[in-house]
Amino acid sequence: MHDLIIPARYLAPKWQAYVTPKSNNFIFTDGTAVSSLWSLKQALLRLPEDIIMHHLTKESNDIANWVEHSVGDKELADELKKYNHRWGLIVALERQLMRTLNLPHYLAKRWLQASQNPFTFSSGEVVDSLSQLRDTLNAVSDDVISFHRERKPNDISVWVSDIIGDYELGDLLDEASSRVQMHRFVADHVEMLEEAAEE
Repeated sequence: MHDLIIPARYLAPKWQAYVTPKSNNFIFTDGTAVSSLWSLKQALLRLPEDIIMHHLTKESNDIANWVEHSVGDKELADELKKYNHRWGLIVALERQLMRTLNLPHYLAKRWLQASQNPFTFSSGEVVDSLSQLRDTLNAVSDDVISFHRERKPNDISVWVSDIIGDYELGDLLDEASSRVQMHRFVADHVEMLEEAAEE
């Protein structure tokens, strides 16, 4: 099986960011799970028509509802609600892609939210958000961070990627070589997210 090559325009956070936790994934009737706008587009391209149509009824557009409530993109959801067929949905996704290549405010807000699954440091500190992680990285010892960094991949980066959903910051933290560097990455990233959330 060949690896899927993703065009560069689909690598923006808006398209690759997945919803968390996994219970918020969209599940098609055949069991196909969708966790991001990119995976939604791929599913719409390859799933049989009858599977897709099951979610597009006169009463409800399940796909648009998921985009509004789980992804958080009401503007895209409103566009998707206008269509009751595969290609209309795909065109709506493409149009929205061209309009919004930057990090959208709803995604920044989602990544800044407190998680229901906190991270516990080996020294006992518990954090449930990126801002708490920033503050704790500034307070704990280098030895504590070394303990977590020595895991491959380090479990702080795994928590940020898989629980918070911020895979970009998770990748940065996995490459960080010290507690100070991790703190700087998180502090800079939180500042960027807060600015995006206000737009």
